[in-house]
Amino acid sequence: MRHSIPRPARRPYRPRLVLLGALLMTVFPHFPAMAQSQADVAANAGPAIGYARAADLVTGSSAIAIVRVRSLAPVSPDRAAGLPAGQVRYYVEAETTGLIRGNSAIARRVSFLLDLPAGDGRRPDFKKRSFLIFGQIGSRVDFFQLQSSSAMVDWSAANEALVRKILADALAPDSPPEITGISSAFHVAGAIQGEGETQVFLGTANGSPISLSIIRRPDEKPLLAAALGEVVDDTAGFPAPDTLLWYRLACGLPRSLPAAAMDGLSLPDMDAARRDYAAFLEALGPCTRIGAPPS
Repeated sequence: MRHSIPRPARRPYRPRLVLLGALLMTVFPHFPAMAQSQADVAANAGPAIGYARAADLVTGSSAIAIVRVRSLAPVSPDRAAGLPAGQVRYYVEAETTGLIRGNSAIARRVSFLLDLPAGDGRRPDFKKRSFLIFGQIGSRVDFFQLQSSSAMVDWSAANEALVRKILADALAPDSPPEITGISSAFHVAGAIQGEGETQVFLGTANGSPISLSIIRRPDEKPLLAAALGEVVDDTAGFPAPDTLLWYRLACGLPRSLPAAAMDGLSLPDMDAARRDYAAFLEALGPCTRIGAPPS
């Protein structure tokens, strides 16, 4: 969502910059400026967003900031180009209290556009509330462009910890890449009935291989594993829920094996590969994106 940000009539504002790294943490230590009542509540609150939605926001944003809203004003419809029906666009001014991710400086005071459901027509009560915002820093360091209309999450200690954990995992050298499709799959039947192995090789955004393995033995549950490589060895296991590898697989895998990926397999082996792939998806569980615009 890209919009030009209307500038309210006022005297020119010279933003003070917030620098990255250690200097940022020196200038803005963790949340002393927050209202104490909010900090007390937030400290004990659980995450308000699910892992998959948080991972969407983190991996899709070049900048993540913590802000405290100072003011919020509706934008007139004639200046809100592309606004969906039933939505109201707001011009938000906020104080930056922290920068979690960013490839440049950000102003101490920032503004951004936020689209919210019209509801009963009353203006949201966001003043003095703190939020995590996701997107990118604009052409001016005092403008922030949200990734989407829901890329703003109530700040809490749990929400911030979740975001920081996902970001650290995403920036790690061995971080699982985004999945772009299935390159190939094959199935080999075992020596006895009910025994066999299916391997699935995935295409990724950076070309790094990911492979899946499903091994069946008679009267046993399937042995499922995923590996960041072309070979599934003894060290590979099934991805734990709410990890970045789980997110990449649960939210990135197609719902069925494409026929082109099984080129050359016999019909019985194709059926076995489809069955095993479906078992892997079922074990992963759904990619549930829990999260909504703040209210």
